[in-house]
Amino acid sequence: MFDMRHISGGVASHAPIEVLIVDDDPRICKSLQQILSSSGLNCSYVIGGFAALRALEQQEYGLVLLDLNMPNVDGLDVINHIKENNIDTNVIVVSGELELNKAIQVLTNGAKDFIRKPYSPDELLFSVKNVLEKRALEIENQEIINQLKESESLHRFLVHNSPDLLYMLDQNGCFTFVNRNLTRTLGYTQRELLGKHYSAFIYPKDLNRANYFFTSPKLPKGTKKVELRLQCKDQGSLLHVEVRAMQVERKFAGGYKLSSGSEKNVNFVGTYGVARDITEKKRSEEIIRFQHNHDLLTGLPNRNLLNDRIAVQLSHAKRKQEKLAVMYIDIYRFKLINDTYGTVLGDEVIQTVASMLERCTREGDTVARIGGDEFIVLLPGIKSEQDAISVANKVIQEASFPLHFEHAEIHLALSIGLSIYPDHGSNKEDLIRNADIAVCHSKLRSSSNICLYSKDLTNGNSNKVFTENLIRNAINEDQLTVYYQPQIDLTFDKLHAVEALVRIKSPEHGLILPTGFIETAEESNLINELGDCILRNILRDARDWHREGINPRICINISAVQLAMNGFADYLISKIRDYELQLNMFEIEITENVLIQNMEATLNNIIKLTNHGIKIAIDDFGTGYSSLSYLDQLPLNTLKLDKSFMRKIVKADDDNTIIPAMINVSNGLQLDFIAEGVETIDQHEYLKTFGACIAQGYYYGRPMPGEQMLEYIKSFNPDRFGESH
Repeated sequence: MFDMRHISGGVASHAPIEVLIVDDDPRICKSLQQILSSSGLNCSYVIGGFAALRALEQQEYGLVLLDLNMPNVDGLDVINHIKENNIDTNVIVVSGELELNKAIQVLTNGAKDFIRKPYSPDELLFSVKNVLEKRALEIENQEIINQLKESESLHRFLVHNSPDLLYMLDQNGCFTFVNRNLTRTLGYTQRELLGKHYSAFIYPKDLNRANYFFTSPKLPKGTKKVELRLQCKDQGSLLHVEVRAMQVERKFAGGYKLSSGSEKNVNFVGTYGVARDITEKKRSEEIIRFQHNHDLLTGLPNRNLLNDRIAVQLSHAKRKQEKLAVMYIDIYRFKLINDTYGTVLGDEVIQTVASMLERCTREGDTVARIGGDEFIVLLPGIKSEQDAISVANKVIQEASFPLHFEHAEIHLALSIGLSIYPDHGSNKEDLIRNADIAVCHSKLRSSSNICLYSKDLTNGNSNKVFTENLIRNAINEDQLTVYYQPQIDLTFDKLHAVEALVRIKSPEHGLILPTGFIETAEESNLINELGDCILRNILRDARDWHREGINPRICINISAVQLAMNGFADYLISKIRDYELQLNMFEIEITENVLIQNMEATLNNIIKLTNHGIKIAIDDFGTGYSSLSYLDQLPLNTLKLDKSFMRKIVKADDDNTIIPAMINVSNGLQLDFIAEGVETIDQHEYLKTFGACIAQGYYYGRPMPGEQMLEYIKSFNPDRFGESH
């Protein structure tokens, strides 16, 4: 079955191609119309050559199926009329004519193909498909040529200064054409390239892939691509390129066509292609890959890489019958340091502790940061638990010295919990959990800063159990509250949206941020009950604002666990409608890692939400799932850059390539771009220089209760953001 609905009339047109059928036998006309219509083409027919001439004057047709032997005005007359009047169409002759000379004559006069009656439907459709595809390609080329015809010098300029590298290879793989951008980028002259085999410029490790790409005996039809590294004239430089190629063959009747997919034959002319410089893209992918496995603040392995390392070391320890220690380290009352001195100094403390842990450990040990103030050290190949205790004592000794910063002297207290393989667990989950229990015991019960796990310890004081109880109390005692933080459109100096941020207002522990309990809620199946309470509070505030005529976009953080549940989209839509609110005033924020959990249900929910007008934002971009491919495949609206990137901007004219690159990616994909973590006027001015950007952070307003946010919106004045405050 041939489906030709995808073939359009060229670059500027997406309308289906109109086909005119001309024959003096109505039955044949109707038969042809039925065959072609089933393949997605718009077909009409006329009886006789004279009617064909009238039809061609009244309407444009992309294809004419023409009988030769007709009374009065025959098919050859129609072809001559088309040729003499420069009518833009393609003719396929469908005739019972048996003379070879007649077939040659019509083909010479401009017909694209000659099909002899009787014919099979497949033969007819195959010919039509080839002609239409060739016509579509010709139209595309002609549209480009027409734009360039204004000036021959402009044409040469565009070809040679194209951002892409254009080339042509002959049958043997030698260059017959290169544009100036290719020579300029690689550093060679045209004389050094023309006539040379492509393999002379391919990085040796990529040569096998390049040979397979360019010389494969079975050539896929149309365009194909491969990523290669090219050697510049400066031998120390490599250029990453995405190479696209089209195999070109000479047609029997004249002209050229793309390879039909069969083996190369005597008609094979060569390979035309485009090489696109993706060096920056590859560099960005490397950065994102690093970010996926490392903590951005310290450069240490994160939980992802730690899990891989533990799995490898456990396998080794089992095979060699060795011991392995997991050391769980917590900075005591680190929140107080952050609250007292600010997050900038708090980050410096974290970095200092990371460096200290690396100094106290061996080269083969793993030091990982798994949370705000939590580290895990993996100690493989120890002889006894005393070896692990000795390392822990060394860490405590190092931490006993005060840390001196520009405006503060910090005295640290570390709590360390230890678990040993195989004594305290045979898998990573048990070892980490038991080390967590031990560190909690160290903080709350032990006179020492170090605690070795034993079965006598209970997990009643572990962080997760404590947090589960905290969440249950918050739900049952109505201790959940929602704060809102503004997002400012820097292009138009207006309020773009507000992000809803949940807090637990605990009588014993004060205001607790979501980083302290969301993960536990997901792991303990409390997330649905918790999410329902949070959503009710948000919708109640939205309804109150609506009654006062205030209707900002509200961004709601949704857990990956919730979004991966069947029916979540229906639940959210129903809840919003219960409060008589418009669906399009809400945007849900999801993290990159959502995309690798129950993909089918997640995508179904995302698509259903967007179909109902609810917008989708990717939150904390650059810290999770390490692929960019989903950005143009999912119905996304917003890209939120993780605040760790803004921390690196200390002055307005900082030279940072990541943020501008991400803004360009967002603009190219027509996504809103939000930079989180803007805390200073220099960071604000830095973002202002890039135009299309939305900003969020303490500089514009700290998270605030609903009543305070309402007043903020009513009295919003963008002028103050240009002044230091």
